[in-house]
Formats: sequence, structure tokens, C-alpha cells
Amino acid sequence: MTCSATSSRFHPAQSATAATHLPPCTGERERTRLAALVDALDTGGPVLVTLSGGSGAGQSALLRWAADRARTAGHRVLHARAVLSEAERSYAVVTQLLDQLDGMTTSHRAARPDPFPGLARVVRAVREHPTVLAVEDAHWLDRESLHWLQALLRRSAGLPLVVACGGSEAAADEPGWLSALDSAPGPAACHQLPLASLSPHEIAAAVTRICGPGNDERFVAEAGRISGGQPDVLHDLLLRFAALGHRPVPARVSLLHRIGTEVCGDHLVHAMHTLGPEGGAVVRALAVCGDLLDFPVVCALARATHLNEHRLRAALTQTVGIQSLPSGRLRVEPSLRTRVLEEMTAADRTDLHTQAAELAHRAGAEDRAVADLLLGARLIAAPWAVRTLRRDADRAIRDDAHGRAVVLLTRASQEVRDPAERALLDLELAAVHLVTEPEAGDLRIERLIRTPGHPVAVRVAAADLGITAGGTRAVRRALTDVLTEATGAEREDMLALFWAADPTAQEQGVVSVPSVPPLPERPASPAQAAVRAWQLALYGEALDEARSLARTALFHDHRSDSPLVQPALAACKALCLAGALDEAEAGLNRLLGTLGGGGLRLAAPRLLALRGEVHLRRGRLAQAERDLREAEQAAGLLVRSAAVLPHLHGIGSIVDVESGRDERARDRVAMPMPSAAEHSEYWPHLLLARGVVALRSGRPEEARDQLRECGRRLLSRHHLNPALLPWRSLTALACHAAGDADEARRLSEQELTLARRWGIGSTVAWAELTGVLVAARKDRLTTLRSAMEAARSGPTGPEYARVLAEFTATELTAPGGDRRLAAVSLAELSVLTATHAAAPMAARARALTKTAAETVPIPGWDVLSPGEQQTALLAGTGRSNRDIAGLLQVSSRAVELRLARVYRKLCINGRQELRALVRATEGD
Repeated sequence: MTCSATSSRFHPAQSATAATHLPPCTGERERTRLAALVDALDTGGPVLVTLSGGSGAGQSALLRWAADRARTAGHRVLHARAVLSEAERSYAVVTQLLDQLDGMTTSHRAARPDPFPGLARVVRAVREHPTVLAVEDAHWLDRESLHWLQALLRRSAGLPLVVACGGSEAAADEPGWLSALDSAPGPAACHQLPLASLSPHEIAAAVTRICGPGNDERFVAEAGRISGGQPDVLHDLLLRFAALGHRPVPARVSLLHRIGTEVCGDHLVHAMHTLGPEGGAVVRALAVCGDLLDFPVVCALARATHLNEHRLRAALTQTVGIQSLPSGRLRVEPSLRTRVLEEMTAADRTDLHTQAAELAHRAGAEDRAVADLLLGARLIAAPWAVRTLRRDADRAIRDDAHGRAVVLLTRASQEVRDPAERALLDLELAAVHLVTEPEAGDLRIERLIRTPGHPVAVRVAAADLGITAGGTRAVRRALTDVLTEATGAEREDMLALFWAADPTAQEQGVVSVPSVPPLPERPASPAQAAVRAWQLALYGEALDEARSLARTALFHDHRSDSPLVQPALAACKALCLAGALDEAEAGLNRLLGTLGGGGLRLAAPRLLALRGEVHLRRGRLAQAERDLREAEQAAGLLVRSAAVLPHLHGIGSIVDVESGRDERARDRVAMPMPSAAEHSEYWPHLLLARGVVALRSGRPEEARDQLRECGRRLLSRHHLNPALLPWRSLTALACHAAGDADEARRLSEQELTLARRWGIGSTVAWAELTGVLVAARKDRLTTLRSAMEAARSGPTGPEYARVLAEFTATELTAPGGDRRLAAVSLAELSVLTATHAAAPMAARARALTKTAAETVPIPGWDVLSPGEQQTALLAGTGRSNRDIAGLLQVSSRAVELRLARVYRKLCINGRQELRALVRATEGD
């Protein structure tokens, strides 16, 4: 709803009513001065009174109060209001004044050549009857009306006349209405009444007067901040607050804020009406995009370029609810924008948003701001609009504002005409839904897969995304149906994804969908090669073939810029089990760096968890812990994350055990899991961790039960490879501790057979070590040497450390052991465990160091520090300073200083004698 220029003028019939509502917040001094001047009108005059101040300072209220007082006293009152829309129209205010006198019409006056139309008639009327001439919003005075008032003042000698004008000096043309009137020659006495914002004391007094006692400093301060010290706003604010029956106490400050928003909105809308249609249109444009566009562009958007920009800008800066930004732009306070736009029809709002979006885009505004405008605009069907919406949707996803991303992508899909591009947007929309509303996302994914007209890349990517998000069953159902129709590369990828969802077709021991053909032994596509590699790795057979297929899939995929998550993940998992940990980590890093948006959000927990497992297998516990922490954070952002939680907590518990944090490991494995987690392919990881923690805590029977259930779950899915989870060897250790030697040997032998079939050195070494630990064997030293040789071809992870520790102990103490080799191995073990002093293997290294000191009868050996003992043993075996520094991870200079102290403490003259001392003990 808008007001015309005529309706915004003052009407005398409204004067009395308006005057009775003079805000009591208005200054007492100004009221007293005005009252004295009006009351002396019969005996004094002429008088000029100017009331100046910012918007809402109370000028209009005071003028109406004075006019009402004069009318009550029987004086004539001529009252007018200048408006922005008539600021360039000649004699606009004079016309309003003369309309209130008898005998002249606007048309008569417009035809007269008199430069001061009606002035003589007004002078005669004043001589006959004392008159108050009041002009509101004098800053909008047109030039001719201003000259007319100056002429009136020059000719007012002896007249009972009060000319009272109120307005803002800042919004006037140069030199301004205030200085122009004050400098007008003539007999009129000038009285200037500047109106300033209310002081804190005046605000407090108003609060007490209107709301009652109980003033609180915080309440008063907030009332002043909300009103800006403007009497009109403060008066309405306090009246509405008091009308609710509340007291001005701190507990009601939040209510005061809500009321303040309503009051400021009403005052801003009123100010819009006083500005006329064009000025109001500018305010509405500011409410839409004021902080995005320069003020001249806003005026152009509002089609108000003919208005005086300087005067309009100055007036707006003093209007409640309009802010001036450091950039020089103006804007409507965000909390008031809706109130301003309510004055428009829905169609007008849409048009305004559309035009504003185009202008903001041309001005280079940020995507978020332009996207906000587009959400309120009509369809533009322009490529830039779609790009802007998609970019802002990506940003919203990064900021976890998925609800906004859904709105943006939905709007973008409405802008698109091309079916292929719309399908791609639907895929992005499905990805966002899968994060927060997985059921809705599943429906979108299934619809995308089943729609034949969609591009091949979209259908395949939808299936990959659905599996990544955990909607395995729905995707497999859809793929089963569409595989009968798909051909070529699309069919190859869909078949790969079907098997990626359940590589061994054994979901909880039940054969799933036997009608779907198996993957070929020699896959043609990278996706099929990746999944086939993972199948072979799970079965624990054809190591070289599995490794080759995984490498081909991971590093020779033509979709390297937009890879499918599931095949790439399968290839990385296969390489992990194949001992190619560097390549597995590189593949995961590349996948994490390539994915973006919802795809990354959905895949991140699984990718980071697997990278954490890779770090654990390499003995990088700190890096593993970092990745697992990030994976837990990423999983916490997903509604459907139960499937990956057992993997995270299982790997995390092993990291805690290997770091010596037994209590934390016990707490982690005891954490409650969602019921859906028990059906996850990763549930055996948590069962294994529970078994390890129980075994570490001295509860072998409980460990045995957990590990057996772990094995049952793996066997039900036909996951046979001991490199996946060494549940048989750990169960053998638990059975051995519980006194079941036969079962321990059986499981140990079974694991060794499967480990040798797979052929990874670290897995074979661990199986051989387990066989030694659970059975009293005469060939213990030979077996451990074989295990150590196999282990050296793999990573230096927890399994390697245990083989190394047992090998060192045996070489150190068994008949026929190589003491020099034991010294080297002990030094390596000390280095591997140095960063986690509380870890089990660190304690074992310290114990072995003590054993070495007791076993090697070198005089004075006990006075050497552990570091000096390690350095002396290595130097005695013929190692160079550089080699020793590398093994102990210290500088060569540190090695030199340690050897110097060793020579001094042992009273020898150098490395030659040290080597002789060590060699002399070899036969002992």
C-alpha cells in the first residue's frame, strides 16, 4: 500500500487529534518557548520560529501542538507539509496554505504571473486575524515556496504572525531552508529551537513517567539504543510496553526488543509515506538490496532518478531503521525488511527482486547475496543465475547449511531448461538430502537410476552416491532391474557398483540376488577391476592379480577428475590388504582432494577411517588418531552414520591399545552403538577390538567369545583373508591363555595356511609368531628368524613391532642367538616405540634393554644410560655413526657425544676397544 503525494499532506481536520498526542518525551524547553510565542500573538509579532533536528526528533509533533494551542486560543492556523515528490514543483507548499483561505483555487493561482501568488491576500488576512503559519518537513520546500515565505517575512511588519517551520537541515539544498529563512530581511524576530536526541537522563525520566518506577539502567540503555534517542520512537515504544502491564525491569528487555522492532517498522513505513511514492520505492529497493548497490543504482532500480539524490540520501540517513554503511551505501535494518516489503504486492516484490538480482550480478556482488535475491525473483532462465545458485549451494554445504543448499538447488533446477543439466542438479540435490534426510535422498537416487532418459554418467554417479550414503539395498534393487536394459560402459559400471555394494554376495550369510552375473575374471573397465581386486583380497587369493587390478583401477581411470567413490575405495582397500600402503594412501588422498560438495561429505567418514587404518598398519599412531578424529567429526554431520561407526571405534580402540591408553580403549569399545551398526560390514572390526581389549585386560574367556563372534561374522560373508582381521591368531592367543591348547594350535595353523596362501610378509610373520607363542616348539629361533625375514618386507606397524620384540628376545637369550643382531633389533624396537612411552611394546623394549645389559657382561655397562647402551651395542657391531643416527633417529653429533661418554665411562680408548668388548661376549 502506498500513499500519493496529496494524501501525505497535512489536513487541518487532523490537527487537533494529532496535537493531543504530543510525545511527553519532547523537550520541556521547546514547549515553553512555543507556548509563550503563541500566547503573545495578539500583542507581539511578527515572529519566525525554526525547529531543526533529525528525523523523529519531534519537530512535527511540536508544530502540531503549537497549532492546536493557537487554534484553541481562537487564532487562525494555516498548516502545510512539504513532501519529497513535490520538492521540484513550484509553489507546492504555498498552494497548500492558500487552499485554506477562501476565494482562491489552485488553477487560478497557477495562471497568474505574480511571482508571489496570494501573498497580498495572506497579509490582509493576518491583519484581520492573528495567524500561525506552520510548515512541516521544511527540508522538502520547493524553491518558489521558500522565496514566498521569505517575502512574507519581509512584508510582515506589525503583523500578528508566527511563522513556524520544522525540518532537517541535512536534507535541504544549499544553503538550506534554515539559513535561508533566518537570513531573510524583515522585522520578524527569529527564534531557533534545535532539537537534539534525548539524553540518558531524559530517557530515564520518560521511562519512569510512562512505565512507572523500578527503572533499571540496562532497560533504560536498551530503550535509548532502540529509539536512537528520538522522542517519537521512544514515546511509542514505552507506550506499547506499558500497555502490556509490565514493569521496566531487566527480565523484560527481550520483550522491549520485540516491541522495538514493531515500533521502528511502523515509523519507517510512516516515513516512506511522507516521502511519497518515489521515495517509498527507494526505501523498498533499499530493503531488498541497499547494501549491495550504490545509492544512485538503487534510485534507478526504484525509478526515482528525477528526485534530488543529495536531499533524499540525507533524509534517509536520519530516518529510523535505515543505516549508513562504511562503504557509503544505505540499507534497511535486516529486522525491518519484511515489514517494509509487506507494503508491496507479491508480484511487485517478485519484480523488484528480479531486477535487483540482475543489477547485483552485474555489480559483482557475492554469490550468497545474489542467490538470496534470486530466491525471491521470478524465473530468469539465465546461465549466470544457475551458476550463482550452484556456487552458493556448494558454500552452504561446506558451512553445514544443508537446508539452504536444498532450497538453492531446487531453485536452480527450476531455472534449467536442458534435461541433462536438470538431471545433474537432481543428483546434487540428492546428495544434500542424503546428508540430513537420507530417506528422501534414497528416493531421489532410485528415481535417477531408474530413469532411462538421464545421462549415463548421472545414473552411474547416482548409484555410487547411494551406496556411499548407506542406501545399499535400495540401490542394489534398482541396479538389478536396470541391468537388464543397460548396455556398454553404463552396464559395466552398474555391474561393478552392484558388486561393490556386496562384494561376496553373502549378506549376513544369505546369498543375495544370484541372477546378477558375476564380474568377469578379466574386467574391461577400471570400476570392475577395482571391485574384482577387492573380491580377491577378501577371499585371500591371487595376491599379484589383486594388486595389479587395484593399481590399474586407481591410477588409470579415465574419470580421474570425477571418480566413482565405491570402486576407488574398493581399490584402496585391496591395496591396503596387499601391503601396498603407500599406494593406498595416495589413492585415498587423491580421492579426498577430488571429491567436493555432498559427495565428499558422504564419503569422508569411510575414506578417513580407511586412511586411519592405513596409518595404523604402518605404525603411525598419531596420524591414525588424527584421521579417526576427523572421521568421527564427519560422521557426526550425517544422519545415517551407523554403518561406519564400528570401523571408527574398532580402529580407534586398537590405536589406544598400541599407544598405552588401556582405560580409554576400554571406554571406547564399551560405548553403545546404534542397532543398525550391528548389521554393518564393519561390525567385526569392533568385535576384534573388544577381544583385544579383553585379552589385554586379562580376561581371555571374554576375549575368546568376542573374537569367535568376529570370525563368525566374517565367515558368513566369506571374508577369509587373515590380512583383513587376524581374528584366528588372536583367538588362538585367547584360547592359549584360557588353557585350551588344542584349539589354539588349530586356529594358529589355519591362520598360517591362509596367510601363506595370500602371501603378504607381515601377515605370514604374524601367523608364524602366533604359532610360536601358543606352542612349545624346538625350532623357535628358526621360526622367529623366518618370521622376522618375512616381516621386514612389510610396514613397521604393531604386528611388526611384536615380531621384532619376540625375535630380539629370542636372539638375546636363546642358545645360538646372535647378540649383535639382537642389539641392532633392540635399537630398532626402541626407536619404533620411543614416541609412546606407555605403549606395551615400549615397556617390552625397556625390559629387553635391561636384559641385554645383564646378558652382555661388559664391565661398567650398568653405568651407561639406555641411549648410551644402544649406541654402544650398535657401534660394537661395526655400524657407522650415520647408520646409528638413522636407526636411533638422532643426529650424528649426538652419536659422537654418546660414544665419547661411553669411552670415558668404560675407560677405553675408542671404537676399536668397544668393538672388541662386544665381540668378546658373543659366545656367552
